[in-house]
Amino acid sequence: MTRDEYKNNDAVSLVQLIGSGQVTSSELVDLAISEIESQDPELGALVSVDAEGARKSAQQRKVGALAGLPVLIKDTNIDVCGFPTQHGSRLYKDAPPATIDSEFVRRLRQAGAVILGKTKTPEFAGDFVTEPEYFGPCRNPRNPQYASGGSSGGSACAVAAGMVPIAHGTDCGGSIRVPASVCGVVGLKPSRGRNPVGPHVGEFVGGLDCEHVLTRTVRDTALMLDVLAGYEAGAPYAAPGGPTSWLESLQAKSAPLKIAFTTTRPDGSEIDDSIHSAVLAVIDFLGADGHRLQDFKWPDITGAGDAAAVFWQLEIEALMTQRSLDLGRPLEKNDVEWVTYAMYEQSKARSALDVHNARAVQNRMSRNMAGLFSDIDVLITPTVALAPPLIGGFTAAKEQELQVWYDNAYAFSPFTEIFNLTGQPAISIPVGVMRNGIPIGLQIIGQYGDEETILRLAAEIEKSFGSTL
Repeated sequence: MTRDEYKNNDAVSLVQLIGSGQVTSSELVDLAISEIESQDPELGALVSVDAEGARKSAQQRKVGALAGLPVLIKDTNIDVCGFPTQHGSRLYKDAPPATIDSEFVRRLRQAGAVILGKTKTPEFAGDFVTEPEYFGPCRNPRNPQYASGGSSGGSACAVAAGMVPIAHGTDCGGSIRVPASVCGVVGLKPSRGRNPVGPHVGEFVGGLDCEHVLTRTVRDTALMLDVLAGYEAGAPYAAPGGPTSWLESLQAKSAPLKIAFTTTRPDGSEIDDSIHSAVLAVIDFLGADGHRLQDFKWPDITGAGDAAAVFWQLEIEALMTQRSLDLGRPLEKNDVEWVTYAMYEQSKARSALDVHNARAVQNRMSRNMAGLFSDIDVLITPTVALAPPLIGGFTAAKEQELQVWYDNAYAFSPFTEIFNLTGQPAISIPVGVMRNGIPIGLQIIGQYGDEETILRLAAEIEKSFGSTL
């Protein structure tokens, strides 16, 4: 297999080629390592690679749905035996390797995946760009002057550049969908409780976090739900049951759906013209295809951003506090980046009542959105509102006011975090390209527990718009 063939085939095709004997797992792993060695010095998508271990693993006969496919894991939340989990932070520079796999990784290995290494994340996955001071920036493979998005920017970059067909991502506020959008790949945030996050924890970020992958195609994303989905014993959440196979469910065409759409931010302001035009082109296509369309009016989401901040800042505080205990010393301001430390201090100043009130806001958001979705099948929005910043665009001004950082981040990505609060599934798929070569992503949101409908619709849109990249 040539390098171009490796990069142009999706995971489903590569697995089929392994099954037919036309290619081996060892060949794919060697191709992945070659692509990483060739491209990563410029792009900066990875923080660690175990080439020798991956080659040894690939030599063993692989059974299961992934059959020896090379995969990367984001360096936060999910532990991989033999690799340290560093969360993009110098605070963890001497962290010991994990001694067991997280359940997510166990399921990957059980399906035959070969774990190559770990991808870059902003510090504690706390940004919409992936530019940790400790590891340096991850660049957009479509235009390296620009950010790759965050916080799963390393994974999105690795998939978009053709290093691997599949890479793990986490999503607490858009961290799978945002980098998928700006790198031109597919990124699904599943329903809360669909995929495992344990066994080390019951939940991340108050249940806002969902674990899945970034892929080359929609069918790859469906394949990975077949591999990963299912209740984890002892977990606090369980998503409703799905089809026998999400991948096989893509073979059926969508029935006419009732689709609401908007290109307006929740605050009523407008978005980038090219993103606006790309979304409306898809809406026109869907109308011509027989779907029923209606404008969407955002519900009152007052307090949603503040509630989300309570949860993910509390997660940062917990991680930093535990690390302080592990190190046997108090934390110092220069242990972490200024944004992280500012969030840590904000979280320490809160009370248990603040967390209780954030839960109340989350409940209100979920019920309000569920009420709106009782009358529609899916909602379509842009994934992001603007082109990603140039490298350093969010972080160049050090020690700025935290509110300035918030304003920059949410001007860029105002459409994603609300669905982490509600727990609904949402997928970003590429549907166009901006003048600077940066892809444009479309977000499709479904009712809680209904990945099947949005995957099927995404696959149909992909057939008509996937060639735009």
